[in-house]
Amino acid sequence: MNIFAIISAIVVAIGTGYSIYSVYRHKNKLANTSGIMISMVIAVITGLLTGSIIGIISGEIFLVVGVSMIIGFVVGFLAGHPVGILAILMGSISGLMGGIIGAILGAFLQFINPTILLGILLGFYILIIGFVIMYIFVESNNKLSLDTQELSPFAIIAGGVVIVSLFLFMYSSDMVEIPGQSKTTQATTQQAATSQEVPKTEVDVSKESKPLVKMEITTQGYTPNVIRVKKGVPVELEIKNPLDSSNCISTFMIPDFNINNVNLKTGTTKLTLTPDKSGEYTFSCGMQMFKGTIIVE
Repeated sequence: MNIFAIISAIVVAIGTGYSIYSVYRHKNKLANTSGIMISMVIAVITGLLTGSIIGIISGEIFLVVGVSMIIGFVVGFLAGHPVGILAILMGSISGLMGGIIGAILGAFLQFINPTILLGILLGFYILIIGFVIMYIFVESNNKLSLDTQELSPFAIIAGGVVIVSLFLFMYSSDMVEIPGQSKTTQATTQQAATSQEVPKTEVDVSKESKPLVKMEITTQGYTPNVIRVKKGVPVELEIKNPLDSSNCISTFMIPDFNINNVNLKTGTTKLTLTPDKSGEYTFSCGMQMFKGTIIVE
């Protein structure tokens, strides 16, 4: 997945970079309205796909949204800069919106077969950026013209039918997992139950010389969900996961101790942490729906 995400990022960098370069190069031949629309399209589609890529890789909503917003804003600003202040404003706002939506989308897609859905987004990106570059090229060349009426509506409909059929085929063959449709995704569908109070279970290993905490994942969260440890003493965690490893709750993290997005595969996963500072610290799943507390004394 990371390789495909890197390839997608390279494609986005090349496509967006070349389209912005084309706007700068042919700015004198582009009408003001056309330039505004081009800056908006470039910013939205780039922010959307960039946010999705970062969200799939990272999964930390705050970080992903922040980075995606900045990237979308910068892309929109650069795309609108050669045209004028109005293009800068419209492009920047469009980039912000695209980045936010893409970040949220990516954070959710990391648990729902991200490779295929990222491929679909990448396909739309290539198509849209291709039309943008084509339009700029035609507008800057008086000898060429682009008449969309020459495109047969039947060909467009046929293309849409093929794409929908391909997606339905992948869905029916279980290549795409939709929450609530798989027998092994019960934890995902039960995240709504987090509004109910989760039973508090506590374990105290602060007086042990070689503390070992055996934790188990359930559809309600982590058991135990309160762990007392001693400062400076390494703690070994044995986390038993009887659920499908593609669920949100199977992604484990303790950011304060540099444990981020650890995939808890079905079975037992062993982790070691050294609490080097006193206080209360939170551990949670990847989307921070299920949480617990580590108390360092």
